[in-house]
Amino acid sequence: MKHTRSVSRYRRGRNGLLTALTLIGAALAWPGSVQADSTPLQLLDPSLQVSTVVSVGLSQPIGIVFLGSNDFLVPEKSSGQIKRVTNGVVQAMPVLDLAVNSASERGLLSVVLHPNFPTQPYVYVRWTESLSGVDSNVTADVPLLGNRVDRFTWDGSTLSFDMNLMRLRARQTDNIATSGHPGTNNANEAGNHNGGVMRFGPDGKLYVFMGDQGRRGWLQNLANGPFLTAPQVDDTFGGPAPGNAHLAGVILRVNDDGSTPADNPFYAAGASLGGEVGQNIQKIYSYGHRNGFGMAFDPQTGYLWETENADDAYSEVNRVVPGMNGGWIQFAGPISRVRDWKTIETTQFNQTLQQVRYPPTRAAYTPALAQARLFMLPGAVYKDPELSWRYEIGPSGTAFVSGTALGVAYAGSLWIGSARAFSQVGGTGGSLYRLRLTPDRLSLDLSADPRLADRVADNLFRAQKFEGTESETLLVGRGFGITPSIEQGPDGALYVVSLSDNVIYRIAPSP
Repeated sequence: MKHTRSVSRYRRGRNGLLTALTLIGAALAWPGSVQADSTPLQLLDPSLQVSTVVSVGLSQPIGIVFLGSNDFLVPEKSSGQIKRVTNGVVQAMPVLDLAVNSASERGLLSVVLHPNFPTQPYVYVRWTESLSGVDSNVTADVPLLGNRVDRFTWDGSTLSFDMNLMRLRARQTDNIATSGHPGTNNANEAGNHNGGVMRFGPDGKLYVFMGDQGRRGWLQNLANGPFLTAPQVDDTFGGPAPGNAHLAGVILRVNDDGSTPADNPFYAAGASLGGEVGQNIQKIYSYGHRNGFGMAFDPQTGYLWETENADDAYSEVNRVVPGMNGGWIQFAGPISRVRDWKTIETTQFNQTLQQVRYPPTRAAYTPALAQARLFMLPGAVYKDPELSWRYEIGPSGTAFVSGTALGVAYAGSLWIGSARAFSQVGGTGGSLYRLRLTPDRLSLDLSADPRLADRVADNLFRAQKFEGTESETLLVGRGFGITPSIEQGPDGALYVVSLSDNVIYRIAPSP
């Protein structure tokens, strides 16, 4: 019965009014804009050129999945449709149409193929379910556990539902007072911090990034939740322990059928706890994450890298190790900078950490105290980011370049897009970054600018977000808009998906 109800959500017709409202509301999504970027498109290396692969027939594309040469799938964030593009032409009928809630950062968020595709013809879809069963951008029109990971079967032309792997938190009711505590400082429900990106690792396991959803519990390094007095809960749905409604701010690692691998870093710890909380802990690969849109596996080493957005201070690029605790919400960026992080969060911009049940004024002033406050599951380890920006820079989709198709200089490099367009924020909005790794592939090679020896781009000249001082050597492109996904195609070129431009760009060597 449960699957029957779920399948019905894939089949219902679209509500034209709600679809129109979804597109209008896209001005708040990702948090994004349907307006194309307002600065000229350019690559800063003359050895590379950019061309347009698809510019007609797409609306808020959020990814690209290659079925073969000149044949790929493109999921659309707000329409809930997965479209097929063959020889540069968007086909008339979508291969799948989901009833999504696309408020803010929700929607159709990620699509990946089974590593043995097409022998095993499975396609995995991460999406936010609409409670009403039609496309919607109404923030409250979503089940509590409305962020889904489902497996579909590909028959060569369409996708059919196979099974649900997981349901994660979507409803953010922090504007509702929690019993036993006075009032709330959150004016409205929110629809952001869903994360969304998925990747299959070289180990054949599925990795799912889930944003913190504004939760304030164990996985956000608050052992007793956000309140100073009893009851020690997170919100109206419980916590602070990671039950189903509080499994957030994590990278999850599961088998291709959604079951839990026994070699996960907290498998034994979860088994000792038992119950729903213990089962969820067993799925965790890393935690203490805020929100991010980019994950990529280094094809040379198999290490997982991710991008993480700041609130106001200290965007991050991380090499994730098994059992990692990223430090959020006690701090962001390197732990040595905790005092500076707290100063920015308490004196500049909106002076909150999104949901304001835990204000930044309660954060530690010293690295030692911040370290002591981390909630460490048995076997957990903290490690600093490989790179941070002192002010939010909005990192987004990310990919490694495998091989020398872009030239020897780019082999093994890591590319990162932007979560904001230049038309929204100016500065480095809409930029592409190219990062090189050290010979051992364990760190970033930032030697081109000695100011980055501390692994922080300090944005020295203005107390302003999206200001790129000290990261100039990392820039490789401008004017690409909101870029939630970068993928290397079968031809070795990089394909950059621009949600705001409704375009897919191709980067290849200049002739």
